[in-house]
Amino acid sequence: MSHHCHDEYDHHGHSHHDGEHDHSDDITPALQSSLYEQINFDEITTLNEARRDAGKAIVKKTWAERLSPQPELESDADEQLLMTVPFSAQVKLHSILIRTSPSPSAPKTLHLFVNRDNMDFSAAEEETPVQVIELSQTSEVQEIPVKRALFGSVQRLVLFFVDNFGDGDEDVSRISYLGFKGEWTRLGKAPTNIIYEAAAQPGDHKVKGTSTHTETTASSMPPRIPIRVALPRLAAVNRPALLLPHIPQRGIKYGWSTAPPRSKHKRFNQPNSGLPALTTGPAAALKRRENTTPLRTGVLAIKKGMTSIFQGKTRVACTVLQLDQVQVVANKTREKHGYWAVQVGLGARQGRNVTSPMLGYYEAKGIAPKAELAEFKVRGEEGLLPVGAQLLPDWFQLGQHVDVRARSRGMGFAGGMKRHGFAGQEASHGNSKNHRTIGSTGPSQGSGSRVLPGKKMPGRMGNEFRTVQNLKVLKVDNELGVVLVSGPIPGPKGRIVRLQDAKKRKAPALQHRDKAREELSQRQPDLQQRLEQARLRHLDMQAQRRAHMAEL
Repeated sequence: MSHHCHDEYDHHGHSHHDGEHDHSDDITPALQSSLYEQINFDEITTLNEARRDAGKAIVKKTWAERLSPQPELESDADEQLLMTVPFSAQVKLHSILIRTSPSPSAPKTLHLFVNRDNMDFSAAEEETPVQVIELSQTSEVQEIPVKRALFGSVQRLVLFFVDNFGDGDEDVSRISYLGFKGEWTRLGKAPTNIIYEAAAQPGDHKVKGTSTHTETTASSMPPRIPIRVALPRLAAVNRPALLLPHIPQRGIKYGWSTAPPRSKHKRFNQPNSGLPALTTGPAAALKRRENTTPLRTGVLAIKKGMTSIFQGKTRVACTVLQLDQVQVVANKTREKHGYWAVQVGLGARQGRNVTSPMLGYYEAKGIAPKAELAEFKVRGEEGLLPVGAQLLPDWFQLGQHVDVRARSRGMGFAGGMKRHGFAGQEASHGNSKNHRTIGSTGPSQGSGSRVLPGKKMPGRMGNEFRTVQNLKVLKVDNELGVVLVSGPIPGPKGRIVRLQDAKKRKAPALQHRDKAREELSQRQPDLQQRLEQARLRHLDMQAQRRAHMAEL
């Protein structure tokens, strides 16, 4: 039964007379062949979507909501999307309605498949699509006609968005509306069993007025032979066979394994595949540490020693930290590296003491080789700084709290009493020359005759990273390049320490953070231009070096 939505909009509550008024904005023509009512929204699946059920949401949009920017479907791991749209009726597809955007994130190539179950990315890339469609880069709703002869009996439509207009530079594809036009036929119940007879049985086909002699004659007919032939239901067409094939196909390629193909490793175990939200993985780890990750980068400093200052009438012990040519060397981003961080360098190092790869690394950034490098994780993109920017002591606010991380003072090889606080053995009563030894290590305890890993024993003591939290900044001096923090910190004089905003205390005031960023840009306004010049100079020198090596 072919059905269109004409009757639904025949009555407008007023008559249509010639020349009476214009209906240029009427939405009735757009809805006459819409398949919106025939879509099974609950069974829509979208792979590689950034937000769960976003693909279902854009299909649920009505024609009146087609220009609404939200909700929007975004890809997650890369630019590809794979959407399966089932219908509750048998559909003859005429066209696809889609709205993207004029940005590089607009999908470019669309592959269509018909009546495919459980299709994944590897199958979509390997198999030949029913039709390939090239989309346009526009914010208007595109109506794309399909080849009707190929889409005459559609119950499940698979849309594979292969790439976008970013040409590899844009990892996110965005779609804001998706609709379908066509005709539909209601699915009926097909017979499940048909009995074929060797001869007609008159008893099964009685006609009024016939005598009982016919029934007597029917008993002498040969017996009917039931031949049961199971015909597939109409709704089960193109579904995988329930029985094993006659040829030995037992590999993952033929669906024998229950594990999904691992051709797209980034998409494994995603929440949008119908699984619950993960509690492990890079994204979940960043979410858990969001509140304890500082908003801003830290700095590297040199421990110069301890002194004391007076606050009112109170004498407070403090540590002097010196900032020596602290510059931003690089930025780490979530898209490329999996987290947000700023790489900071301290001091200077002679070129002859730097390896060739690192010399090229500094050369491309226009920065002299640094004595030390360190990364400071930040909460988001707003915490990144321009490459080459120099950080001064006024980066920190007077009175704020900071965390200081450094290696502790090395003690060398130490015994059990000094390293772990063992009490030692008896001083007399038969003890000879074992007063400070640790004694038995208990090899027979627990899991057999062996020494368990982690057993406290003599060994090297100290020279390990230790963090002192919530130290107060007592003084900052740009002329001397020093920061004074309250209390002691790990390590001897001359130790390189890492200084950053405290994780467990409030961040510096927003006014101070904005002021520090503004002063940073005012001191060095041409950082971006200098970085680009350094990069071009690096490429030129690299080409010269390669030409010289080729001559040799």
